[in-house]
Amino acid sequence: MQLKYQQVEQFLLYQLKNGEFKAGDKFYSEAELKKRFEVSSATVIKAINELVSKGLLVRHQGKGTFVSRARNGQVVKIFDRERNNDADEKVKVLSIDKEHDPRILKELGLATGDSYYHIMRLRQANDIPVQLQHTYLVADYFNLKALDNPSYYDSLYERIRDDSGIDLFSTKIDETTNIIFPVPTAESQLLQLDSAQQPAAFIHRHSYLFDNTVIEYVESYKRWDYFELEVKTI
Repeated sequence: MQLKYQQVEQFLLYQLKNGEFKAGDKFYSEAELKKRFEVSSATVIKAINELVSKGLLVRHQGKGTFVSRARNGQVVKIFDRERNNDADEKVKVLSIDKEHDPRILKELGLATGDSYYHIMRLRQANDIPVQLQHTYLVADYFNLKALDNPSYYDSLYERIRDDSGIDLFSTKIDETTNIIFPVPTAESQLLQLDSAQQPAAFIHRHSYLFDNTVIEYVESYKRWDYFELEVKTI
């Protein structure tokens, strides 16, 4: 569980990294942050001091806090090239469970006894299942209303951005793609593969917060006849 100052720091980090402020801009005052997050002065000062120590903010006596001119940024985009760009797409949440599998806890960097939420979603194109995704989300970033309304996470990253201010479309990740054969029985059935001999793309990915802690671990199975992998430097 994150401490309150860490939650404030994490939100401010995303605003800094996603272009809400430019180098040299005056940053929020302590009074603004106290009001915005409904926290104490000590919590706000601790969060700001962490950002100062990372070189993202600088303080000028009598003038306030400013965005460091020395900070560096980097944009990374990762995408699949789909063979049918005109497909009618939809995503359905199949299940949401609170779990504590030691293998997944290790992937998330969590301790024994911690829990996470397992969100299983199926993506369809023209009513053909093309991707099955197992998302293992750190509990701090899960919205409990999804337990009563699983479709809340049909668009997972947009919901996380709305709830937490964290844009997982642009965070640091590591991702590996393999060809898997045979495909596990449950996944093969959900993807409606033609036969046990048909392979699939298996992708596993970690998404990181700016303090390098893992927010999600994802395992995806994709129909190989629907996707092409395109890699570009930008």
